[in-house]
Amino acid sequence: MMMNTVHPSSHSRSQRTNLFLSILVLVSIQSSLSNAFTPCFLNLHHSCAKIGDGTRRGPVHSSPSFAPVAMSNKEIDEEVNEPMKGCVCLVTGASRGIGKGIAIELGKAGATVYITGTTSSSSSNARADLSQSVMTNINTDEKSRSMFITNDEIGGPETIEETAEAISKAGGVGIPICCDHSQDDQVKQLFEKIEQDHGRLDLLVNNVFRVPPGGTSGLFGKFWEVGVDVWDAIHTVGCRSHYVASCYAVPLMKKNYPRSMGSMARPMIAMISSFGGITYTFNVAYGVGKAAVDRLAKDMAVELRDEDIPVTSFYPGVVLTERTQRAVESGDWAREVGIPLVNAESPGYTGKAIVAVATDPENMKKTGTFQVVAELAAEYKFTEEDGSTPPSIRSLKFLLPAYGFDEETRKKVDPNLIPDWKLPFFIMANGEPPKPQ
Repeated sequence: MMMNTVHPSSHSRSQRTNLFLSILVLVSIQSSLSNAFTPCFLNLHHSCAKIGDGTRRGPVHSSPSFAPVAMSNKEIDEEVNEPMKGCVCLVTGASRGIGKGIAIELGKAGATVYITGTTSSSSSNARADLSQSVMTNINTDEKSRSMFITNDEIGGPETIEETAEAISKAGGVGIPICCDHSQDDQVKQLFEKIEQDHGRLDLLVNNVFRVPPGGTSGLFGKFWEVGVDVWDAIHTVGCRSHYVASCYAVPLMKKNYPRSMGSMARPMIAMISSFGGITYTFNVAYGVGKAAVDRLAKDMAVELRDEDIPVTSFYPGVVLTERTQRAVESGDWAREVGIPLVNAESPGYTGKAIVAVATDPENMKKTGTFQVVAELAAEYKFTEEDGSTPPSIRSLKFLLPAYGFDEETRKKVDPNLIPDWKLPFFIMANGEPPKPQ
């Protein structure tokens, strides 16, 4: 997808005033209550720490115990530098964008990563030797070609083979699979192939998202103007696709579990969502689709709790994807979005968050929730490759430069002077954001 961000619309001066009033309320509350409640929170944290001992727990119907095994120095180094070595992962929709960034980060962590997409440099229908990371085209039957196939206009020139090569160069094993996620038979064959090759799946990242017909312009319009095709595209590949993939993934995750999977304590399902799940973003179809993805994670978590499989939604911020860069070059970004990109995240930032949560022995505490990538960075102490830490979209560090300052003020104000205080989610959910200055 192009970006995960809030969509600016025309707003009155009173609406901008409401934002700043909310910020002032937040600052006042945080300043006055911080000292009073901090000891309470610390006591609660220490109490919870005593309860949560980090012991790996398998499904309730099967919880064998294992004696600790001594590790060599080499094994310890691999677990630190390649925490997902030996893990079998699937990232849907990874030709470009956030999916590609996630897949490469999993490769850096040592994982074997299957990636799907409909943009391929190969036209061969033959099954290839996957040990050589050659694309396998599951099904290119003509009837499978549909409005859900990405082309250069809607997506871009990037291919699944390029992503697979990048994964392998990063230290993992990249396996590209040409798969249209609007076609259930292709998805079924995808998981059959993973089972045939590895007999299990450790991590599913439901990322695939179909930009509406006509490209990103379909994301900017009133629902009665853009029509039904936008709804069908976004919800078929971007919501229903996540449900279908999860249906096939869970039986593979349960197979031969518990077992050793690098530093992963248990299998996991990650949903790539956005702040559009809680606040108006782009248009009706997009927001409802992201809210549905969050609800999928929440309700799947209930049914998978006894299987010891966490399901978590991830909220990237404004992401500097290939599509975003093309929008900047064409002028669409300035015209339709207008948010400065100084605090943009790289596609790999979300990948770092997923690796961190997937290898956290206490990640069941996050099941059924949505997690902000930038806030996970603070929790797990990871950064961008250049050492920077883009702020959360709900942080004053993001909100003031994006919505409160004009270009001249942004140049004058030192970002380090802006506190990293975050608006409560209930304020973020209160309608549209203001228009950037």
